[in-house]
Amino acid sequence: MAARRRLIGLSVALLPLLWAPPLLAKPSSCSNATLKGTYLYSSNGVLDGKPYAESGREVYDGQGGIVLTFRGSDGASGTVRASYSVSADCIGKAVYPDGQSAVSFISPDGSRFSYTITRAPGDRRTSLSGWEIRVAP
Repeated sequence: MAARRRLIGLSVALLPLLWAPPLLAKPSSCSNATLKGTYLYSSNGVLDGKPYAESGREVYDGQGGIVLTFRGSDGASGTVRASYSVSADCIGKAVYPDGQSAVSFISPDGSRFSYTITRAPGDRRTSLSGWEIRVAP
């Protein structure tokens, strides 16, 4: 009986150690360098009030520049340059020449991220979202 109480007491005493690693883990820190390489993406949503889908490739230079090649469901295609910034909390923002902007939630290793694109805050006529996955460094 005493051995059983000691075992239970030891188990209860060690239980907090199960939560210690996540509590002591160093928070992720991101920067523009987190996004570097070639990413493939697929977007779905609404563009100018109409259903829209797009896929393409973005090349991030690790310093705030993007080269984007795309094809949309409306037949549009092309290559454009854009800029981006990534904050330490791994949230990014990209600004495109046509006035669209994207907010991204980036994995700490930069291998993938989710995003939402709008033309202007509160503009319900344009809202696209999707995922990008790095396919080459």
